[in-house]
Amino acid sequence: MQLELFGDEPQRRRPPQGNALPPRERFEAAMLYSSIGDALGWPTEFLIPGRSRQPPFQLPLQTFVNWKKRVGGRWWGYEDKVGPGEYSDDTQLTLAVARCINEEGRFEPERFAYEELPLWLQYERGGGRTVKTAARKLVARQAHWLHNFYHQGDLDYREAGANGAAMRNLPIALVNVHDKQALIRDSFYNAIITHGHPRAILGAILFGLAVHCALTLTAPPPPARFIECLLDGLRQVPQVMRGDERLQRWINTWNRGCLDKELDFAQLYHRTLQEAVQYLKHIPAFLSRDPKDYYTFVGALEPATKGSGIATVCVAIYLFLRYLQHPQQGIIVAVNTFGSDTDTIALFLGSLLGAFHGLQVIPPTLMNQVQDHHFLMAIARRLYEIASASTTFAASIEAKSDRRAFYFSILSWEVAFHEMFHQEYQDGNILIHPALGLGTIQSQEAQPLRRDGYVARLIRVQFKCGQTCVFHSRVKGHESPSESLAGEVARALQEREE
Repeated sequence: MQLELFGDEPQRRRPPQGNALPPRERFEAAMLYSSIGDALGWPTEFLIPGRSRQPPFQLPLQTFVNWKKRVGGRWWGYEDKVGPGEYSDDTQLTLAVARCINEEGRFEPERFAYEELPLWLQYERGGGRTVKTAARKLVARQAHWLHNFYHQGDLDYREAGANGAAMRNLPIALVNVHDKQALIRDSFYNAIITHGHPRAILGAILFGLAVHCALTLTAPPPPARFIECLLDGLRQVPQVMRGDERLQRWINTWNRGCLDKELDFAQLYHRTLQEAVQYLKHIPAFLSRDPKDYYTFVGALEPATKGSGIATVCVAIYLFLRYLQHPQQGIIVAVNTFGSDTDTIALFLGSLLGAFHGLQVIPPTLMNQVQDHHFLMAIARRLYEIASASTTFAASIEAKSDRRAFYFSILSWEVAFHEMFHQEYQDGNILIHPALGLGTIQSQEAQPLRRDGYVARLIRVQFKCGQTCVFHSRVKGHESPSESLAGEVARALQEREE
């Protein structure tokens, strides 16, 4: 089966086909079960097979538990106490992407890059180095979401191929149930804000296509048919890339800065595509075998590749097809396959199972106990309503965002952020966040650090919208909190004025 990067003839984007939508509960179930998978798999993410030290909860893990996560190193570290059903950065960023989908169903990369991502740094839980580095870089004046080609230490944008983009892509897949090419375009935009390797980009697109296929099925599919549905979507990626002026600009920039002049983006994309196709086409051969065999085949148990954007999505697709009739068993396998990226794979799998089966697939205890249950449902319903209204084709228009407005909204918030971490707020006090709106402080905790004079403060805020966040920072005396963005934003504004 040949999947070329660029075809000979241009293909016009197809308009949405009809008005029929899958039932709303399948949108709700995809959002809920994805977060449940994230919350279940987060405690086991760093368990090592065969390790003698047992975790403080019973294995195999099948329900939500209390646990503690160590954040930071010896002198800068503190404990984050995670309650039953609390989700990680995977779901946090999924919700951030959902807020950046406008009423026409378009993903707004500017809002995600310049407001949501930087502000997320202050309440992230379990965020990876790649996404956090990309978020910090986007605060600078010269940064642009379409050209965030960072290089810091051992992190290189062009080599960033992990699943940090795919894990947040569910809202884009749901809202574009009518339009595969819009799904591909916005998935591409979403990915390149933080990741520059085709492995991350194709992973985000492939996950979006898998959700689309699961959402639109009316009966359990033969594995070969489901895989063909995915391959059909991948065949449309070249037309989307070729027909989008912004993506062409991005590819040109990628090529100009690549140190290996013999390997341009098209070549690397094609090589990565063949990797994805190989993984997908081999799924049927592993369906009757131990799931670890497929994990091993795609490298999902190797420390260097376990977070691959391609491998983790393919594992979730494999588990979806293998456990389609036994979905709860599939989630348990994903959560308890130690040495893999358990929370993200379980998030992918939960999305697919929810999109296909609906709410009936979710155990009631898990559904009711997952963090921000009602907010997750509300987000899914909003995406459903937008999708149900998206019945006409709209040409791609490059939005003109007011970068200064994003900067000033962050600076306005920084006043409250500083006061919050210098103990000028009490439990029950109200604050207003640029992205999350009105919030009430629920609790505050301080932990002395080994670094002289510093204290880690964790402040839990319940927002009126329904989302709960734990803001964190290290502080010393009257110094700025470690997670403050004020200095970087002020410098960026000054440079823009000059």
